[in-house]
Amino acid sequence: MTPVMTSREGPQSTLTGKDLKQQIADELRARDAVLVAHYYVGGDLQDLALDTGGCVADSLEMARFGRNHAAKTLIVAGVRFMGETAKIVSPSKRVLMPELEATYSLDIGCPPADFAAFCPSESPSNNTSTPASSSSRAKLAP
Repeated sequence: MTPVMTSREGPQSTLTGKDLKQQIADELRARDAVLVAHYYVGGDLQDLALDTGGCVADSLEMARFGRNHAAKTLIVAGVRFMGETAKIVSPSKRVLMPELEATYSLDIGCPPADFAAFCPSESPSNNTSTPASSSSRAKLAP
């Protein structure tokens, strides 16, 4: 058996890939959770999402899938704005992100304070929209 890491800093396990995948599938079911993965994450995570009833998609479709899925917990394998979008679309669900510091260049390029200053709320003729790849704070800016 080839050892695999069970966590970033944790001890190694002797579970094989197949055994580990089954253990993860069992945990997802036990915790009423589903894994949604972005096209950009590694193939192993994509396979895991698909093999356990989750999905592999773009950020908006990930959020829609999570909203429509019966699971009460969404595990989002992607960058931070994807988890934020999933939470906006599914406010009653618990949304977990394996890596909170994962960012995206377009998200970072639209700081919420700068965007809010660009489109002040007191200007009724100032209609703006933000891309799906912006942070929730930029999406909710006045």
